[in-house]
Parts: sequence; C-alpha cells; structure tokens
Amino acid sequence: MMKADQFDRIIGEYVVPIAELTDGAGDAFYFLRKNGSFVFTQGYAHPAGGIYCKIIYFPERGGWVNIHGREYNTTIKRVVNGALELVPHDEQLRRHYEIDPTLDPKEKIPCWAEYHVRLPLSDFIGYFDHRKSLRRAMVMYPQVAEAVNRASEILEVPIGQLGCTGSLSYGRLEEPADDIDLCIYGTLAENKKVIERIYRLTREPARRVVEFSKFWPMRFYHGPLMICPFFEYLDPDEIPLKELETEILRENVKATGRVKDDTHGIYMPVVLTLERVTIGGEPHADLPLIIYDGSLRGEFAKGDSVILNRARLVRVRERGKTFTALMVTLSPQISKDVPARPDAR
Repeated sequence: MMKADQFDRIIGEYVVPIAELTDGAGDAFYFLRKNGSFVFTQGYAHPAGGIYCKIIYFPERGGWVNIHGREYNTTIKRVVNGALELVPHDEQLRRHYEIDPTLDPKEKIPCWAEYHVRLPLSDFIGYFDHRKSLRRAMVMYPQVAEAVNRASEILEVPIGQLGCTGSLSYGRLEEPADDIDLCIYGTLAENKKVIERIYRLTREPARRVVEFSKFWPMRFYHGPLMICPFFEYLDPDEIPLKELETEILRENVKATGRVKDDTHGIYMPVVLTLERVTIGGEPHADLPLIIYDGSLRGEFAKGDSVILNRARLVRVRERGKTFTALMVTLSPQISKDVPARPDAR
C-alpha cells in the first residue's frame, strides 16, 4: 500500500466529506475540489446542489505557493518586482476561465455574485469546517493556540464560538506566521459587543492594521500576530440574505446617503440601511444597501456618509419579501464622503 504523502495526511485531518454538508454552504468556507483546487465562498446565498465561489489556489507545476509539499498558484495575489500585490476582481475572474476550461463564461450568474463562478457540490471532495479546523490547528501549532486563547480572553468570546478560515482552515500556517483569519460566531447582540471591543482595541496605534495601503477597521495586532475577524451568524434566523434573488432595475446609479443602521455591517454580505438618500441628485426614501465585497466588512458604521458610483438599483426577493435596494460589488464603487479617522469609532 502506498504511504500517504504530507498533503494527503494533513488534509485528511482537516477536511469534512462533502456528504456531511447538510445545512448548505455558508460564508468564508474553503472547499477542496476533486482536481485539487481550493475554492472560497462568500455570503450565505448559494444555488441548490452547488456553491458560488472563487477559485483561490490551483495546482500548477512551478507554482510559487507551497501547500503541504505540493506546488500551487493563486488567482488573488501576484508578485511584481519582488512585492506582493492583490489582483483586481475582474482579472481574477478571467483567470478562472483560463485555468478551468470546463467553466462556461456565458453562464448566467446573479449580479451580486458576478465575480464568482458556480460549481456543483459533486465537484468536491469536501470542505473545511471553521470550528473543527481551529481545534485541530491549535493542537498542531502552539503559537496558534496561544494567540487564539488570548484573543478569546480579550474579545470575551468562548473558544467554542471561534473558528478559522483562510489557509489555516486546511492546516497551512504560512511562514512567518503573522496572521490568523479568526471566525467569530455569535448572535447579533453578542457580535455587536465584540466589534465594539475591537474598535476600542484599535484606538491603540500599535494594534491598528494598515495593509495594501488600507486601514482595516476590524483587524488588530496581538503582539506580532494580526487577527483578521470574520463574523458569522450563530443563529441562522438572523441571516438577512440567505435566499437572495435579484432583478436589476437600473445600472450605473450615482447615489448618496447616510448609514442609519449598521447591524449587519460586519458580516458578508454587508447590509446597511441608508437614510437621506439621493439617487441621481434626487431625494429618495430610506433604502437598504447591499455590499458584496468581502474587503468592506466593517468598513461603514452608523453615521457615515457614503457616495456610490456605478451602483445598481435592484429589486430583491428574500424568503417571500420583495423590496428595492442599492447594490455594489466592488470597493471602488463606494466611498465615504468624509473618511473617518481610525480612532473615530
């Protein structure tokens, strides 16, 4: 019998068989395809028998990413003149069709998932459960256990309500180990208290995170380690957009507004309520704003004034309810009228 290599051995300790995905796909999960690719989900609305996802890592001979001894490349980052930079979403999507000719670029994808592809669950070996992966990683890596235990104390969140995503979810701790993508499960009320604690922490300059020329309001440093929170709904009934269907009413909308309610501003997708809305310069009633870009989790808080460019006005159908909303899918489509200082929260 052939001995399992490092990849098979470690992945086998982390992966959950796809048959055990009984409640459907959730937010910020990694899945392992049968062809060896790692894909990532965002949000909670997924097609029956499948997922909307991004292919993050794919096997490639000579690839610059090492995953448990195997060579991979990635769609989301690249090295230019020795420096690491993010790949724009449209380029990421084009790369998907280059590396996987089985994908159909003409397939109709919902507008909110326009930078994702649809894959059937039958394509997958399994997925990486946030909480199971964290428990395993804390045994495998003592520095992770120390950081997570300390984060649990600082944020006042029980270990049982913490998980991990990112490469750590499938057992890969990058060297040097400088960040942990920490999933925080809680009710709306519990997570509100946690984000308030994080905002208080980041009033300390040494704890603030600036990366890729951007201040990340939810991230914070614990010593040399960066903690990157991913807030998750502990109560499925509190998920606002789980059966999301949309119809585009208008494209390239210019709008402004002020955040009236940011209850779901730290989740994915970001869902805000705007007041003092104008569309095309004309006053409008309060409207929901849906942001389907994970880089904007926690970016907007109550009282922030926002400017939307090339947004969409959409009709949303969600569990029997129909309403109109504004929607953006890329960070350049939205900005703050007066950018808040990092210590203003």
